[in-house]
Parts: sequence; structure tokens; C-alpha cells
Amino acid sequence: MNQVMLLQCCPICFESWTTSGLHRLSSLKCGHLFGQSCIEKWLKGQGGKCPHCNAKAKRQDIRVLYAKSIKAIDTSERDRAMKELQKEREVKRKVEMDYAQLRLQYQLTVEENNKFKLEIEKLKAQIRNSGSSTSSSSSSLNTKSSSFSSQIIGQFSLDKTIKIYDGGNCRVMAYCPSLATLVVSQPSSSSLFPGFGVKKISTLDFKTSQYLTIHSKAIRDLAFHPSVDDGMLLSCGLDKKVKMTSLLSNAVVQTYDTPVPAWSCVWHAEDRNYFYAGLQNGLVLEYDIRNTEEAVQEINVEGSRSPVASLCFVRKDMAANFRAGGLLIGKLDQVSFNEWLPSNIKRLHYLPLSGNLTSLHVDPCTHHLLASYRPTAKHPTIRHQLCELITSNISVDPTVIDNVCSCNVIHTFHGGRTQTVLSKSTFIPHPADPSRLLVCGSEETTNSVHIWDSGSGQLSQRLLISGAAVDMCSFIINNITYLAILTDKQLKIFKWT
Repeated sequence: MNQVMLLQCCPICFESWTTSGLHRLSSLKCGHLFGQSCIEKWLKGQGGKCPHCNAKAKRQDIRVLYAKSIKAIDTSERDRAMKELQKEREVKRKVEMDYAQLRLQYQLTVEENNKFKLEIEKLKAQIRNSGSSTSSSSSSLNTKSSSFSSQIIGQFSLDKTIKIYDGGNCRVMAYCPSLATLVVSQPSSSSLFPGFGVKKISTLDFKTSQYLTIHSKAIRDLAFHPSVDDGMLLSCGLDKKVKMTSLLSNAVVQTYDTPVPAWSCVWHAEDRNYFYAGLQNGLVLEYDIRNTEEAVQEINVEGSRSPVASLCFVRKDMAANFRAGGLLIGKLDQVSFNEWLPSNIKRLHYLPLSGNLTSLHVDPCTHHLLASYRPTAKHPTIRHQLCELITSNISVDPTVIDNVCSCNVIHTFHGGRTQTVLSKSTFIPHPADPSRLLVCGSEETTNSVHIWDSGSGQLSQRLLISGAAVDMCSFIINNITYLAILTDKQLKIFKWT
């Protein structure tokens, strides 16, 4: 009560101050309020000090305040809360910095592990190659081993069916090993937030979680970096945008414009700062994430203007049979390899493959290439060509390196006579024998996926999926191989048993 009275009246005479006259509201430099006549008398007789705080004051310091009324609000609790909030923010920033440092250390560890895995695969390939060129006794042993491996019993069986979107129009997916998460493209189910985005699915329990709206039109391709497990998703779509989305923060972190719709995208496998987008007009644009304004270079300006349906990056490996590094570019009517040379020189090689291309898939360790084609008048069935990338030196002078990059077709697997959707195929190492590959391709007429064994060249299994497969990928969880097959409405998870 006393505090309220002091705030509403002069603390010298305890009378209400006025807005005019001799007792009008006044203040000193220190900010305390008094009636004008009272403070003038006080300063004249009390040695020139404020009655409240004893701060030095004189008559010239008196300032008349023009206010109809004054009401002071006690904000001490709010000020205390604001100070505590500021402290909490500082603690949060410190925790975020610590997390970023731990994340960086984790990424470095993952990169080291990936390098070791590549070295192990190279050693395995060298052992297999050396084993194939040994004496007749060794050949006999290999024959027995091959006979034994062909008798391995195992197959994919349906494990889960996950509904993605009842309205259909799901198209592509990608897998992030570090987060054990599949992302599947789909239209938005909310009329308030129209567009297209991705649904996250945990491969630990195969449950769906968040949906992230990313593009305003259909998404054509998704890609995670093959060696940097930071949860950064690269996507492109028909809205003439290429976007980077963080699965950790569930937000789009960067957007890049393209002159025409983009059909495909891929990361530079050896430099985290670059990625590539294949356009509808046949061009490939190179982007630097440090340049947020525009593409830094146009690639593949030669040749046809057919849409770039698929992009694959190949690492340089001087110890492998195919040593060159660069970009595999799959247009609807041709496949080429853009070789990376020193001094930022790029050389284009056309591969001896023809047809109406639907997808490309390359293995980073063995440099095997899978090219899938729609039926045409010349080739009336679906074709999946398993190829081996090769290099040859055409220069007469041995000191001059003038390589020709090409490929040899190892197997051609034939499917049905109908394919209306741009389906993506894949191949995976045989779960029971990594020296063999399993080729997986869509069979639209029977709503199934056919799996061929590259070792025998025979069809080994048919997987019924109740719809046309549009995309497929494999992943390993707890040493168990899974095959994910996407239709326009649902996701089928098959488990190797």
C-alpha cells in the first residue's frame, strides 16, 4: 500500500502532484519524481541532494513532466525471467556447438570406414581375378566352389507393406544409412500446403514419421551423398528447382533455379561442394554449394537435346580396371561418360548402348553398369543390360595418355513387352555370394519385379507387388539385406531369408 501511495503522490509532502500549477509533476537527473514546489524547497534547504537516493542535484536539474497520469508496473519478475532465458540460450548455443563438433568427428570416422570398405572390396576383386587365372587344379576348385554357391538356398520374402499415399503419384526414393531412413516422394495430402515432398520411413521399425513439403511440382529424383552421411537430401523437380533439405532439421536449407525442369540429380562423390542436375533439354548443370546464385558450369552441351533421365558419378580409381573418374549421363536416347581430366578438362565418351533408356545404376566398387530400356520397334521387350566399364589407350606414344572409355555388355536380361512408366531398376550383390550380382527390374504386365542371377544368367525369383514398380533400392540392417520396391501408392519391403 505504501509503495502504491508513493507512486501516486509526492514523496516529500505526500500530496498528489498536479499537471499544472506550483505542484506539477517534476523529476531530477536521477529519475525520481516530486512535486515542483516541494523539490525546489528541498534542494534550497537540504544541501542539494535527492531525497530518495542522495544523488547530487541542484535547482537547474528540475525537469517538468507533462503527463496526465503515471502508473508504474513491477517488472522485476519479467526481468529476472529474461535473464534466465538469456542464460538458457547461451547454454543451448554451447550444446549446439558441441553437437556440431561431435557430428564432424562422426563424419570423419564414417569417411575413414568407407575408405576401408572400398579397399576391402578392391582386395576381394583382386583375389577373385587372381583366382580365375590360376592353374587347372585351381580352376577345378573354383568350379566346385561355383557349383556349391549355385546351390545356396535363399530368396526375398515380403516383410512389410507400407501405405504411402492413397492418391498415388509417388515416384522416387532414396536411402540414408547414417539415419537408417528411407525417404519417398509423394504429393501433399493437405490442401492448405499444396505441392510435393517426401515421407520419412525408419528402417529400424519400418514406421513412417514426418512429411516434408519441398517442391511445388512433382519430384523427379532424390540423392544422398555416397560418403558424407550428414542427412542432406538433394532433390529436383518439374518446378525448375533443385533443393537441399536437411533431414536433421526437417527444413530446406538451399534452393537453386534451373532454366527448364530437372529430371535427375547426383552429388560429386569426391568433393562435397559440388552436385549436378540433368535437365529436360539434355544439358547437365554443375552447381557449387558455396555459390547460391546460379550454376557454375554447363556440361554435356554436345549431342541430342533429349531429357537426362539418369546421372551417376564414378570415382577415379587408378588401381581398378576402369581408372577414369567422371559423370555417367543417361539421356532417353543415348548414354555417355564425361571423363574428368587434370586442369578441369572434361572429355565426352559415347557408350555403345542404344534404346529408349529408363534408368542407369553403377556399382562404385566393381564399376559394373546397369542400363534399362523400354520396348521399341527394334527391341520389342524390356531390356536390362549389365555392363562392365572399360578404358583403352589408343595413343601410339606410350608416354601420352589418351584413353577411350567404353563398356562391354556382360548379360542382357529381357522382360515383358509393355512399360508405360519410367521405372528405375537396380542391382545388388548376392546376399549369399557377394561375387555375384542380382539384377532387379520391373515387370509391368504382371505387376511384379523380376530378379536375375548374373552368375547363371537365369531368372531366379518373381516378386508380386500389386502395381507397377517405379523405383527400388536395397539396404542392410543388422546384417540382413532388404529390398524396397515403390509403387505409385505403397512401399513393399522384402527381406532376404
